[in-house]
Amino acid sequence: MYRWPELQFESWNPSEPAYGPLDTASVVQLIEALNNDEARGRALHLLSKNRANREDLAPLLWYSVGTISILLQEIISVYHSLHSPTLADRVSNRVCDALVLFQCVAANPSTKMPFIEAKLPLYLYPFLNNTNKERPHQFLRLASLSVIGALAKVGDPNVINFLLESEVFPCCLCCMEVGDVLSKTVATYIVYKILTNEEGLRYCCTVAERFFALVRVLGSMVLKLAEEGQLAENPSKRLLKHIIWCYHRLSESPRSCDGLRCCLPVILSDAAFINMFSGEPSAAQHLQQLFHNVSSRTSRIQTIEKMIRPLVRG
Repeated sequence: MYRWPELQFESWNPSEPAYGPLDTASVVQLIEALNNDEARGRALHLLSKNRANREDLAPLLWYSVGTISILLQEIISVYHSLHSPTLADRVSNRVCDALVLFQCVAANPSTKMPFIEAKLPLYLYPFLNNTNKERPHQFLRLASLSVIGALAKVGDPNVINFLLESEVFPCCLCCMEVGDVLSKTVATYIVYKILTNEEGLRYCCTVAERFFALVRVLGSMVLKLAEEGQLAENPSKRLLKHIIWCYHRLSESPRSCDGLRCCLPVILSDAAFINMFSGEPSAAQHLQQLFHNVSSRTSRIQTIEKMIRPLVRG
């Protein structure tokens, strides 16, 4: 039986102080506990819950002997269940705790590049390409996307180049098609961060098949939200903003404007849709600029821009 030094976990439950911030000594003890099979589950959970409270957690994880290998072992252990609709919540949650710690390492400036150089993100791609929609699989998908999102957030060209070279783009498209709203949102955000990089924009626009695959998925997400009556709901509205940002960024490539003119969902120019962003000047501005970029100055486009202009000023 593993003996937890100084920390009392026998009556552990989510409401106890063990979920509060831990001091460095306690964090180190938890990291050491990862080496014990019997204690690992609880240690993973408590460390994941303290991710936001400890800025030094990432380097402690990365530079402690064997810890990253243990986390990787936890992640790989569930591969054989990815095609099973009966993946248990308990198993999924434990792997998600390991993925949260990977996210911590990916987000930290001192460990981000070593994390990439070790090509550890590649081990997450099976979760991104998984098409199962059951809740345990959705959790794994979202947790994996959060790791990639943490890498892409800063927009470092080295990170974007790695993501492009490792073919994360089709993985994100898969998540945008089969994921829940949260997974779609994070995946679309990652695609947007790729597009904000000039190399990423070229990657998406120079190959017609790749460009139309992205535009098709963006359009299908808009139409599905409209069909389900979810356009005005908060989680969906956040997704819509990311979709608009992607369309806008694509419209800044002269090569893709012709394609966008025939592929933009008609609903984007609907008055009711535009008015949803009355309190979102940034989204309204991106929408206005999108139509401006793809227009040939037709009267229809001019009418749409007149509808959006007051929202931008607001």
